[in-house]
Amino acid sequence: MAKMLIKAQRVVGEDVAEATVDRTIWLEQPSVKVADVQAKITEIECEVVTDGAVIRGTIHKQIFYVGPGSKVFHQSVDELFTAVASIPGAEPGMNCQVHPTVQDVEFRLVGPLPTTELRQRVMLVFFVKVTRSEQLEVVLGTTGPLFKLQRVVAEETTGSVVESTVELPCPPEKIRAIRAVVSEFTATTAEDQVIIDGMLHKQIFFICAFDHQEYHETEDVPFTVTVPIEGVQPGEDVDVDINVATVNFRIDGNEVNQRVVLSIFVKVTETAQTMLQTDPHGPLIKVGRVAGENTKQVLVEDEVCLDVPAKKIQDILAFIADFETEIINGKVLIDGTVHKQIFFVGPNDVVHHQAVDIPFTAVVEVPNAVPGMTAQVHANIEHVSWTLVHETPDCPLPDYDNCHDLFRVVKQRIVLSIFVKVTEFVQINVRVVEGPPQG
Repeated sequence: MAKMLIKAQRVVGEDVAEATVDRTIWLEQPSVKVADVQAKITEIECEVVTDGAVIRGTIHKQIFYVGPGSKVFHQSVDELFTAVASIPGAEPGMNCQVHPTVQDVEFRLVGPLPTTELRQRVMLVFFVKVTRSEQLEVVLGTTGPLFKLQRVVAEETTGSVVESTVELPCPPEKIRAIRAVVSEFTATTAEDQVIIDGMLHKQIFFICAFDHQEYHETEDVPFTVTVPIEGVQPGEDVDVDINVATVNFRIDGNEVNQRVVLSIFVKVTETAQTMLQTDPHGPLIKVGRVAGENTKQVLVEDEVCLDVPAKKIQDILAFIADFETEIINGKVLIDGTVHKQIFFVGPNDVVHHQAVDIPFTAVVEVPNAVPGMTAQVHANIEHVSWTLVHETPDCPLPDYDNCHDLFRVVKQRIVLSIFVKVTEFVQINVRVVEGPPQG
């Protein structure tokens, strides 16, 4: 029996919540008719509470109305909303996903026409799902659809000591308390290890020996922890939980020597793609079903007019700065930017630098893709080449001696390799190896 240990989102429950937003808007011009009111949700957040979830957000409305002289005017407004979903078993700290819909927009002018008073009502519907992160050992299938999972590579519990010394403004008669929290941290994977960089924020409450009054002092101490874990590779995903176990200190005149012990739990996962066995009585999990994937090469060509003429190109460094995706039926549209840094030798043998951003567009065929699915894109630069050109009509050479040795234009060719995977979120009951759930 093939099996895999995964980190999954186990479904706690789901609900459909509704909210009605009634507002009176005062128009900037008297109106005899409202042509249209368009409403969309621009911001939304979800907070899980005991046995439920609270949804808060902002509706952005655009109002088109007929004013004086039969002119059509436009006015926009942002309004806040709140909705509550009932989900038994939900607890603070769990994960919440919301899919909002503007179901209907009603409006009417109030009072004798023309008027500036507009009454509006927006009906909102929210599909809310609450999940909790859970570690499951699932049984793999041999037939059926492929699912995108987070396979647990390894996990480790360790500790670390952060020592520091702070000088107080006066000798402390007594340290009443030292409160320490990890205010922020980042974690990255390297070969056979996880590297954690963080900041320990401390608040020291002490009694001054001079006036016997209590004072407060803060301190931020950076720390780095390396956790050896065999089998870990660069680029894998990592979850870290850090808690302050103990805080010890020793007073030495005005100085307080501190020793903070951290308790650290590390879980490393990697994206895997496999088939699963289902079980109607097994745990219900939210998982990405693979709809399709494809790879495409894209050629990006451009001409750059150099700020200073060049004798030769020393190097061109290129990387993909950002991209956006849109899914239409059977295709994924990708708009991105290649950021390039050109290093070249100028007329006086001085090395110059010029940066340029080149937009690109690609269309990748994924036959089963439909709007509403999710696209994951991995783009790499496979090849960079260039040719120097003396000048062009839009980019002439300045008046230099020995201009035949100088070039003003760089023609560049970049080959991109773009891999696209399209998934849709589904929930299935999976067959698991018997045993208690793990965190």
